[in-house]
Amino acid sequence: MISGTIDGNLDARIPLTLLALDEKHEVEFILDTGLYGYLAVSAPLVAQLGLKLGAVQSGITADGRSGFFDTVRVVIDWHGKIRSVQAQVLDEPLIGTRLLNGNRVNANWLVGSKLIITELA
Repeated sequence: MISGTIDGNLDARIPLTLLALDEKHEVEFILDTGLYGYLAVSAPLVAQLGLKLGAVQSGITADGRSGFFDTVRVVIDWHGKIRSVQAQVLDEPLIGTRLLNGNRVNANWLVGSKLIITELA
């Protein structure tokens, strides 16, 4: 089970553990159902964690603009299992729908409410 909270802007904030440079780094992500990938991370976080840029992907932003985005491989702890996933380099850390595949998200969308992500059987 992974838990987070609904903040004052009604964003679902979820802390995840990233593994890089032989250390664990806790990073707060925003759940974004408009992001079809696994994760997004910011350029400053890429630099801080020493991640190497990978392929460039084309995509469409939430406001409908087309663009090209750098990607990186990110190693995360997801439900106690270590996973390596592709992340787009965007403005802020986001959790996308591909990472949520096979999970249930349960929340009452009220400021300060708890959000729970559980694996489906």
